[in-house]
Amino acid sequence: MDRREALKMMAVPAAGALVNQLASPLLAAEPAVGPATAVTPALATYQKLRFGCCYHFSTETFTDGKGPAGAAPATVYDPTHLDVRQWIQVAHGLGAKYAVLTAKFVSGFCLWPSKGYDYTVAQSRNKTDVVAAFVAACKEFGIRPGFYYCIMDARNEGKFDWDAPVSDKYYQLIRQQITELHSTYPNTFYQLFDIPWKLSPAQRWEVYRLVKSYSPDCIIVNNQGFYQSRKNQGRYCEPGSWPCDVVNGEDTLPPLVGHNDDVVYDKKDYYMPFETWLPTGPPQQSMPWMNCWMWRTWYKPQPPEAIAEAYRFCMRGNSNLLLNMAPDNTGRIPQDQVETFRRVAELIRKPTC
Repeated sequence: MDRREALKMMAVPAAGALVNQLASPLLAAEPAVGPATAVTPALATYQKLRFGCCYHFSTETFTDGKGPAGAAPATVYDPTHLDVRQWIQVAHGLGAKYAVLTAKFVSGFCLWPSKGYDYTVAQSRNKTDVVAAFVAACKEFGIRPGFYYCIMDARNEGKFDWDAPVSDKYYQLIRQQITELHSTYPNTFYQLFDIPWKLSPAQRWEVYRLVKSYSPDCIIVNNQGFYQSRKNQGRYCEPGSWPCDVVNGEDTLPPLVGHNDDVVYDKKDYYMPFETWLPTGPPQQSMPWMNCWMWRTWYKPQPPEAIAEAYRFCMRGNSNLLLNMAPDNTGRIPQDQVETFRRVAELIRKPTC
């Protein structure tokens, strides 16, 4: 079972009490913050960087896709040779300028010891704070760090449901954890929220402004979803993904004519770059129209020629590229991926006619 397969499975009820310490509400007197109507220095920097890598790594890496999402105990997470620095070193060799970590995936497991929460690395067999190690490695290699956080959470919602609104209790946990991430690592470069349409418009606005209160120049991306991305290709932003700073395309390249940064939302013009969010694994076994994000025992990377051509297409099409890597259950990028990305680096640096 891969990332998308995990997102189809029923979950077990949430375990453990949620914390009492919650993020304080944002004050009404705070200045209005929202998506840009013209290019800003932060968006100009983002577009100049053009190329990033992300990492899907969580409890699902260790279950080989078996069992409902969120059902495995925290102790299933047990990387024997965890090397987050190696992840960033591979991205640096590829030429990536920013990197994004799955701080919390659909199982609800956190890669940092979230306070008062009982499903994190602190309860696992390897207690390394992966978020801290990730940020440190990014700093070492001169790469801008960012976080992925999944709103859909099989463990904390007590069921698997793509569209059901989150409960007030779970929403408070979301706010607390986003506050933790951005108060511990303020001025974070990038924040991606997956399955954001489960939040109400007011909740999405509050979370957007919460991130900006700690990281004013943070690029906030709300995933539109696979089918929505294929349908609109960045020509407009889905209502369930608003507000955000960038229109994303999950496993979707920009249009042939290239992306137009002038995007209309609710009859108003905004300056919104496009980002292709691209998995590099094989087709999923049960859903072959989608490609794999999370490592499995049968995972094989796509041919380097295909990855390099996607890179070139994005560069020609006025699009950023966020390219996925899949650390294995030892906690390293496996050698077949390392060799693939080394070849990709050679191909994208080779002059073309």
